[in-house]
Amino acid sequence: AECSSRPIHVSSARTRRAAISPSTNSPSSWRFADCTWPCSFSAARSSSSAAPSPAAAAAAADVERIAREALEAEVDLLVEKDLYKILGVRRGAKTEELKKAYKKRSLKYHPDKNPNDPDAKDKFQRIAEAYSVLADDKKRLKYDKSGDMDLEDFDMDQFMNMWVGEMMEDGGMVDDMMKEVLPWRDEEEKMMQFMEANVTKQGKNWVCKLDGQSLSNQRLMLAHFQKKYQFECDEWGKDQLNTMKASFESFMKQLTGIGDSSGEFLLPDGTKADMSKVKGVPDIRSHFQSKIDRANEQEKVLEIYRKVSAEDSTFVPDTKELAKLLGLEEGVAEDLKTDTKRLLRRLKRKIDELNEEEDEEADLMEQMGGLGGLDGMGGLDGLGGPGGMGGMGGLGGLLGGM
Repeated sequence: AECSSRPIHVSSARTRRAAISPSTNSPSSWRFADCTWPCSFSAARSSSSAAPSPAAAAAAADVERIAREALEAEVDLLVEKDLYKILGVRRGAKTEELKKAYKKRSLKYHPDKNPNDPDAKDKFQRIAEAYSVLADDKKRLKYDKSGDMDLEDFDMDQFMNMWVGEMMEDGGMVDDMMKEVLPWRDEEEKMMQFMEANVTKQGKNWVCKLDGQSLSNQRLMLAHFQKKYQFECDEWGKDQLNTMKASFESFMKQLTGIGDSSGEFLLPDGTKADMSKVKGVPDIRSHFQSKIDRANEQEKVLEIYRKVSAEDSTFVPDTKELAKLLGLEEGVAEDLKTDTKRLLRRLKRKIDELNEEEDEEADLMEQMGGLGGLDGMGGLDGLGGPGGMGGMGGLGGLLGGM
């Protein structure tokens, strides 16, 4: 097969099949699995036949299978540099493919689902970083050209919106957690709550607000509702969950710094609460920013280490950059950069320090309980006025699950 943009030739040998995969646009076109060029490869055909032979069809299926397996193969997320491999997508992946791959991998490697994996949080972070670059057209173009992740220009607002948005998606993490904090234990209790919201007491009788039916006791009224209003009860239940979900989303947006300037978030009962009065919640935005800053610093130190330690290397780092990264006076950095052995030892020590900081932070977060003791939301009690939180108990449980 001949590439339409570059002088690349792919033989039909079985050993080369893993290098190419079928194009999504045409069954007769192929592209390199690792090729960043927007081109396709036209498969050579025999002029004696318009249709492929059974052997050719089998070979094509074999190629497709090998390419698919290569994409789905497990990679070491802690050391892998290729962002496409981290997400498990081809280089020509469309936005929707990236989104699906990110959702699948983030759920698979989420720390809550891998409590026995000490590296789960780091893996989850690598997946998020890869998606934040590849989902941005400008950053992706720069990465495809240079291989740089461009964390210098990391858009925290964009990342936070993406993080909260993925969390709130239908069928996502929050929906799974919702099942654990339902305001009712079973269908009968849900019907009872629905009935209580739609009846009023008049003298000794109970009166249904929906149809005016008057009955002498709650047991009869419950039977009335079960017979006539099952559909309405189910719809009411969905509304209750959507209200809790909207409240949680409003809270998370304020918590991550992407909410409106009022500093208020919506409560399940429709009222609003001041975020500044909520106690015991962590600064998630600063936490993520510190991880990005540390990743930037670590990458720069590693890059200098790789260049200096390379065989027959003549690379000499910039004095000011070296002083800044290692926290040295410029005079000390100037002397250090001329002594390769000392420089490498100092760089290695800095790398170890950064790794230790990461481990200490991870241990602290674990001791705090994920996002720092959200369980119970100690500062939320009373924010909803005399009537309490109006369903905040369930929301508190949801936040605790985070």
